[in-house]
Amino acid sequence: MTAMNTRWLVRGQSLVEFSLAVMMLVVVIAATAQVAVDLHYRTSLQLATQEGAFEGSLAGHGPPDAQVTTAHLWSKLEPGGRPVRITATTQGDLVVVSAQADAPVLLPLPFPPFTKLPLQVRSVHTIERFQPGSKP
Repeated sequence: MTAMNTRWLVRGQSLVEFSLAVMMLVVVIAATAQVAVDLHYRTSLQLATQEGAFEGSLAGHGPPDAQVTTAHLWSKLEPGGRPVRITATTQGDLVVVSAQADAPVLLPLPFPPFTKLPLQVRSVHTIERFQPGSKP
């Protein structure tokens, strides 16, 4: 082979290596961004359920108040967020609020696990037994 042909081969090899490195870097950046979005949505949903459980545990309140508070706070934290499914129940001296939502996918793939990321959180709070105006 001549020196000129060898030079073109080296340039072609460099181009292929550079392309592969850039593709891997893009995949790592996209995966990192997806994890950040997932954690943000999970944290927002956890905060909403915690506040809902607290509201439902106050004297004179119950599970319906917990559901309303959770839905209201979720709509404020994630105005463009997908709908959330909320269940609130009492189990003994506890108010249990569970919520399920879907986090958006940055690079959706056409097969099911990557069209949306399901999130599920649960918060529990002890029911307050104090009645205003009562003596300890």
